[in-house]
Amino acid sequence: MQNTIGRPKTFNTDEVTLIAMNYFWLHGYDNSSLADLLKAMGIKKSSFYRTFKSKEELFLLTLDLYIKELFKSISALKNDKGVKYTLLSLVKATISDLNNLVNVGDIVIPANVDLAKGCLLTNSGIECFGKYPTLSKKISSQYILFMEFFSNLIEEGKINNEIHNSLSSKAITARYLSIFNGLVVLLQIGVEKDVIDEIFRSIEELLE
Repeated sequence: MQNTIGRPKTFNTDEVTLIAMNYFWLHGYDNSSLADLLKAMGIKKSSFYRTFKSKEELFLLTLDLYIKELFKSISALKNDKGVKYTLLSLVKATISDLNNLVNVGDIVIPANVDLAKGCLLTNSGIECFGKYPTLSKKISSQYILFMEFFSNLIEEGKINNEIHNSLSSKAITARYLSIFNGLVVLLQIGVEKDVIDEIFRSIEELLE
């Protein structure tokens, strides 16, 4: 019989990174202790350091995973339903998840994207930008990719005559994401439904 004492337990790196991503997403970077992360991921400290080196490095990997999964899910919905439908569905799904509203239309929630916690990239920017140099650099570069992705999405919608707004795709993207992020904050503090409806109408008008 072979001696297995001291042999590190194997694990699927992608799976535990996904678990860590959701933990960071729910609790934030500062409130996610290494002990809590290890417990959630189901791995030992020695195995963690052999694979991820530090909590900061793990967080950087979760930001990459978040962007990858978000873009993949949105692209799949766009290919099936179109650009405008996708952009509006993201907002509708967020409203439904955060405020438990009904009658907000035909809602489609992209797979692997938990909208109720808001945007991980935005949340991380609010918490970490300027406080942690390496994380700040990563968040900045990821947000550039984020903006480019949505700008390209909206440009496709304009080319396909789904979106007729005369503003540039970049300008529409800036307004869409600003309204969207503001909506998440208002939903989290329990704003009235009339206000939510008005904000949603402004997004519809932006994407006309």
